[in-house]
Amino acid sequence: MGIQYKSKIEGDILYVTASGSDESPADVEEYTSALLKICLENGIKLALCDETAVTTSLNTLDTYDIGMFLSKTIPTWLKIAIVFDPDTSFDLRFFESLVVNRGQQIKIFTDTDSAMTWLIGQ
Repeated sequence: MGIQYKSKIEGDILYVTASGSDESPADVEEYTSALLKICLENGIKLALCDETAVTTSLNTLDTYDIGMFLSKTIPTWLKIAIVFDPDTSFDLRFFESLVVNRGQQIKIFTDTDSAMTWLIGQ
């Protein structure tokens, strides 16, 4: 099924609402590449991604592969706050540690208010 999303730009922030499912790293790579293109074309340096409606069947190895892809693909000047459902089976902390340890400004949250505070507050 893949990941579907709606996006809008308000000011200097890209807001994304995603749904569907990520059944393979390729689904996440396609989604991420599309969002990166929007950021590059519009000079966006901040993104808030609400992925609470995305289901996953990814395992730890898939999580590693996605983290490595993002570390090689996402510019370090792009700051991304991702909001996940706290009950997701996706290994959120492992993913966050993986990308942050490789210089990315990507942080995981379970609520939008905290995500927005981090995104614009630093």
